[in-house]
Amino acid sequence: CKDEPKHELTKQAICFPSKRDTMFESVRNYQRTHLPICPCIPGEMNAKYMRLTEQNLRQKRSQKFLKAYYAEAASEVGIVDSPSGLVLGARPNRHGVPSKKIQALMHAADNPAISSAFWKAYYSGKDKAIEMRKFEHVASDATKKIIINARKKSTPFVHPEDFPTISDFDFILFHQIAPTCAPPPTHSDKKDALLEFCCKHCAHAGEGIDRHKDMHFLVNLNVLTEKNFYKKILHHFMTCPNVPQEVKNAFDELKRLSMEYGTIAKRGSRKRFTEKIWERMKKYYE
Repeated sequence: CKDEPKHELTKQAICFPSKRDTMFESVRNYQRTHLPICPCIPGEMNAKYMRLTEQNLRQKRSQKFLKAYYAEAASEVGIVDSPSGLVLGARPNRHGVPSKKIQALMHAADNPAISSAFWKAYYSGKDKAIEMRKFEHVASDATKKIIINARKKSTPFVHPEDFPTISDFDFILFHQIAPTCAPPPTHSDKKDALLEFCCKHCAHAGEGIDRHKDMHFLVNLNVLTEKNFYKKILHHFMTCPNVPQEVKNAFDELKRLSMEYGTIAKRGSRKRFTEKIWERMKKYYE
């Protein structure tokens, strides 16, 4: 549909990945969103594409390998990252044989027994951001936008200076909460006192819009540090009709990136972060 008027193009007809590491996400979104509804693809070609898709499903590859393959394949044709986005700035591989790096990638994809050693070598020397579970530089443009916007805005409980100290996922997670309008519950023991926050998207929903039944959360410091509590509030944000889809997609992608790169939370970072949130909650409700 490259010759169609721009105003007649169907969704995702054009995409602009900003770096090689996000090319896979862009192509995947194009395949899922545009191809099934594109009116310009001939029926015979569409049928052939569906047959090839079914064959690929039988030989399913890890997304981790596919994402790396797309990035390396881009390098093979001379595409490089630049401050202005992707550009043709390197000499393409015209030897007719894949580079040693992409051959090693393909070999590891076919041999699970050596994949661990391969990834250790593949990521060796890469920046330390990934070890800190900071994925802005490898995330899709949509998730990158969510991170940047959250980083610019302070909430009563989460501040921009928290960003370097905690994972992108945790920072975005607690950026979705807001104080409640109800008076805070009291308790005789200040250490175990319960305070309340809520989903900011439900709180800001207009009149006549249903608020999620589980939008409120009673917490103390012990509750905030529990792993199951993180799952509980994440479940709300992923199922709440008031949370924007792009925020839900960002949670999914950040979880997947954490699994792909094999990262774990830095010891004590989450505890220190929730302690800050708790102190700010107490001060807010004084």
